[in-house]
Amino acid sequence: MSDIKRIFYEKFGREADSFYFSPGRVNIIGEHTDYNGGQVLPFCINLGIYAAVRFREDTNVLIYSDNFSNLGIIEFSLDNLDFRIERDFANYACGILREFGKRGFSIKSGFELAIYSDLPVGGGLSSSAAFLDLIGKIVIDRFGFDLSNTDLAWMSKTTENEYIGVSCGIMDQFIIANGKKGNAIRLHTDTMDYEYVPIPETDFQFILINSNVTRKLTESKYNERQRETQAILRELQKHVPINNICDLAPEDYKIYERYLFGMNLKRRLLHLLNENHRVTETIFAIAENDYTSLGQLINESHESLKNLYQVSSEKLDELVDLGRKAGSLGSRMIGGGFGGSTLNVVLRQDIETFIQRFTEMYQKEYNQDPIIYLVEATDGVRKIND
Repeated sequence: MSDIKRIFYEKFGREADSFYFSPGRVNIIGEHTDYNGGQVLPFCINLGIYAAVRFREDTNVLIYSDNFSNLGIIEFSLDNLDFRIERDFANYACGILREFGKRGFSIKSGFELAIYSDLPVGGGLSSSAAFLDLIGKIVIDRFGFDLSNTDLAWMSKTTENEYIGVSCGIMDQFIIANGKKGNAIRLHTDTMDYEYVPIPETDFQFILINSNVTRKLTESKYNERQRETQAILRELQKHVPINNICDLAPEDYKIYERYLFGMNLKRRLLHLLNENHRVTETIFAIAENDYTSLGQLINESHESLKNLYQVSSEKLDELVDLGRKAGSLGSRMIGGGFGGSTLNVVLRQDIETFIQRFTEMYQKEYNQDPIIYLVEATDGVRKIND
C-alpha cells in the first residue's frame, strides 16, 4: 500500500482517493474447456494488480504502470476510445470503458490511475483479465451502476474478444470477479451455474513455476485452437443434437470421432471430453482428501494438453518433468499454453524439500535460479483499505 500510494503521488502530484486489488488466477484443471461449454475449476491467487485511483472533473484518463515505467503516463479522452497501438496496455482500459457506453452506462468523468503488478506478464495467470476487471470494478463502484460481478465478467470477456481480438472463454474474467478466499469455483460455462469448492489449507500447497517464456495469445495458436473446436462442433451437430462439444461424455468419443477428418481434430475432441470429466474427478479427490488421485489427474491433464491439444512447449514440458522429479504429487502447464507457468501440487510437509530439489535441478539445467510462487486462494477484485 505504501508503494502504490507513493507511486501515485509521484506521478500525479496529489493523493489517491481509493485503492484496489485485482488478483490473478490459477485453474486447477479444465483447460480450454471454457470456450467449449465445459467445466473449469479456477481460484484467485495472492498475486495481482495493486491500484490507486482518483477521479477527475474532466473526461481525460491518465494511466501509469510501474511495470512499464518506460511508457510514462498514457493519456486519452473518454471521447476517443478507439484502439491505438501507441496506447499499449492501456487499450484494455479503453476497450472496457467503451463497453460500458455500448451497454448504455454513461461514464461522466475521467480518472488518474497508478498500478503495480506482481503478476508475471504472459505467465498464464491472466494479467489481462485482472486488469479489465479492475477497471470495470473501479467504474462500477464510482458511478453505482447496477451491474453484478457476472455482468462485469461478461463485459471484460466481450472487450477481450471484440476489442483486443483474443478468442478467450469466460473463465478468467469470471473467477477474478467472483473469487472467494479459501475456495475454488466450479463453473459450468454452458449454463453459468457455479459453486464454491473449499480448498484445504493444511494438507497441500499449490506451487507455481514461471517458465519466463511469455506469449501474446493473439500471436499464438490459441485462436487457432478455437477455430478448430468450432469446426468440430459444426461437424458433430450434423449427427448429434448438442450445443457444445463438452455436452458429450468421454465414452461418446468412440461413437463420434469417425465423423471428424484429420487426426488433429480427433485429438482436440478427445482432450476436451476427458479434461471436462477430470474436473468432476478432481473435485471428488479434493473432497475425499485423496491427494494421490489429485496428483494423477493433474499429470493426466498435462499429458493431454501436450499430446492431444498440443499447446505445451519444450520449456513447459521440462519444468513439469523437474517438478515431478522434485517430489510433486502432480505437475502440469496452466493457461492458454505455449509459455506461462506450471502448477505443482505438493504436500505441506514436503514444501521445503520440493523447493530445494527443484532449485538444484533447475540451476544445473539452466544456470540460473527458478521463479517460484507459493499461492493461496484469495478473494476476487476488490476495494482495499488505505
